[in-house]
Amino acid sequence: MKSLLLLGVFGAFLLTLSANAEEKVGSQKRTSRLNVDTDNNEFAEFEEFEVDGDAPDDISNVYVETEEAGDENYDIEEDAIVEDDENEFEHFQDDEEFEGYDSDRVGTVNKAENKEVPEPRLNITPVPVHFRSNWDSFYLEMLMIAGLVVYFINFFSGKSKNSKMANLWYTTHKTVLEDNFSLVGDDGKMEIENRGLIKESEHMYTLWCSGRTCCEGMLVELKFLKRQDLVAVIAQMMKPTVDQIHIKVDMGKDDMDCFVFCVAAKKTALRLSKDMTDLSLFCGERKSGEKLGLPSNFSVMSEIGEVSLAMLDSKVMAIINRYPELIDYIHFSDQYSGPKQQ
Repeated sequence: MKSLLLLGVFGAFLLTLSANAEEKVGSQKRTSRLNVDTDNNEFAEFEEFEVDGDAPDDISNVYVETEEAGDENYDIEEDAIVEDDENEFEHFQDDEEFEGYDSDRVGTVNKAENKEVPEPRLNITPVPVHFRSNWDSFYLEMLMIAGLVVYFINFFSGKSKNSKMANLWYTTHKTVLEDNFSLVGDDGKMEIENRGLIKESEHMYTLWCSGRTCCEGMLVELKFLKRQDLVAVIAQMMKPTVDQIHIKVDMGKDDMDCFVFCVAAKKTALRLSKDMTDLSLFCGERKSGEKLGLPSNFSVMSEIGEVSLAMLDSKVMAIINRYPELIDYIHFSDQYSGPKQQ
């Protein structure tokens, strides 16, 4: 009996050892299959498997499912489309995307009806050009043209008149000037090209003479009216003025006595006594010209009383009495400094 019990216990022990060995071999096979599946499947590392030693059928199912999932991923990769630059604008050629667009455009062919859509015609109402039979509608333009014509006619006529007057004065006094000065018509250049008047503007001419004893030079300025300027001509009608000749003689410093003397018309004398520095300082008193035998419209201003008698000799008195309306003023001064500085 004891021997039988020992044999039974030993047999049970052997069966237990064989069962454990089979379980170990089965678990190793399953582990190797799982490793192979994870190598073939790229997403196997993100999948969770619950391996149960008591359920080998589930493990086989998992193996099959992961293999099928790997095949699906492979199919997805095969179906992927790579777009090139040529296919970038294919959606513009899709008729369904722009359905009805061409039919709304003017001058296009409708594909559905296969008819050309006509362009709408724009009817512009003709506006007749208005012409009148007379020139009343152009009076403003006519006035402007007439004004321009008058301005240019006045410009050329006034310019030529001033030029003729200057040349006439020069030809009339050329002989007298050449008798008293060795050089008449100096233009300030080393070589004198044209002796005569120098044209400063359309209404002003100058003449420089030199070469006389006790005299450095004489400057003659012919200041005519602005006859070339239509506006100045109209202003002269309202306030009349006259042409003027200014003669300025520069005496030598050692050849002239020290005195200040002036003979002028009364209005001019009043203006000069206020504007000229030397007359306002040295000639404070104005005397009437009648006391010295001059016309009543003249005044005499002198620094020294004896100078008046010496300067106004018989020749000077005769010229002033003969042409009183042509002489504006005669001014002698060794302290000449021009008008006062404002």
